Amino acid sequence: MGYLSATATALYYVAYPIVFILTLVFYALVIITAPLLHLGHYFLYACWYPIHLLGKFETLYIFFGVAALIGLLTGTSLHYVSAFFISLLNLESLPEEQRGRTLASYHTKEEGREKDDQLLKLKHRGGLSRNDGALKDEYVNWSLSKQERGRGKKVPTTILEEDDSLEDEF
Repeated sequence: MGYLSATATALYYVAYPIVFILTLVFYALVIITAPLLHLGHYFLYACWYPIHLLGKFETLYIFFGVAALIGLLTGTSLHYVSAFFISLLNLESLPEEQRGRTLASYHTKEEGREKDDQLLKLKHRGGLSRNDGALKDEYVNWSLSKQERGRGKKVPTTILEEDDSLEDEF
C-alpha cells in the first residue's frame, strides 16, 4: 500500500502545475467571453420567446387539432359511404355528351336569340334601312343598354289616389 500512495503523491505534484495553468487559462477565457455569453443568453431567450408564447395557446392547438382530425375522418367516411351508395344504386353520372344542355349553355343560346330578334325588329320597323354596319351596331347597343337598365332594377311606381269629385258625377 505504501507504493500506491507514494505514486499518487508523485503524480499529484507533477500534474499540479499543468492543472494550475489550465485553470488560470479557463478563468481568463471566462472573464473575456462573459459579455459574449451574456449576449448569447439574451439572443437565445429572444429566439425561444415565440415558442414560449405559442405554448400558452396549447389548449387551442389541441382543440383545433382534434377538430381537424374529426373533420377529416367525417369527410372521408362520407365520401366512401356516398360512393358505396352510388355504386349500389347505379347512380353514376352520365358522360358530358349524354347530360344534355347546361344552364350556362342555355343562357348563351338565349342571349344570341335575343340579339337576333332585336335586329329583326329593327329591320321590320325600317330602322335599319342602310347597309351600314356601324349604324346597326349602334342601334343594337342602344337597345341592349336600354334593356339592361330596366332588367335589374325595380320600376318606380306611384299610386294615384282617386278624386272624390268623380264619384259624384256617376
